[in-house]
Amino acid sequence: MNQDQWIDLGLYASYILVGIAVLAAIVMNFANALKDPKTLIKSAAGIAVLGIVFLIGYSMAPDVLDSISRTAVENAKMDVDAESTGRMFKLVGGAMTTTLVLVVIAVVGLVYSSIAKLIG
Repeated sequence: MNQDQWIDLGLYASYILVGIAVLAAIVMNFANALKDPKTLIKSAAGIAVLGIVFLIGYSMAPDVLDSISRTAVENAKMDVDAESTGRMFKLVGGAMTTTLVLVVIAVVGLVYSSIAKLIG
C-alpha cells in the first residue's frame, strides 16, 4: 500500500473510533441519568436554555448580506441572491452570537470562582 492509502485507512479508523467514543459517552451518561431522574430534568433545562439563547441570537442576526459579506460570498463563487445564502448567513450569525454569549458566561464564571476562592 502506498502512503495515501495508509492515510485514508488511518482516517477511517479514527472516524470509527471517535464515533464509538461518542456513542459510548452518550449511552453511559444516559444510563447513569436513568438511575437519578433529577439529573435528566437539569439536563433538559440546560438544553432548553441553550436553545433559547440560540433563538435569541438567531432572531437578532441579519439575513441580508452587507457589502463585505456580499464580496466574500461572491469570492467563494456562491449565489449571493439565493434564499439559502440569506438563511445560512442568519444561521451562522445566530451560532456566533450563541458562542459569544457562552464565552462571556464562562469568563464571568471563572472570574467569580477565582474571587470566591480568594475571599473564602
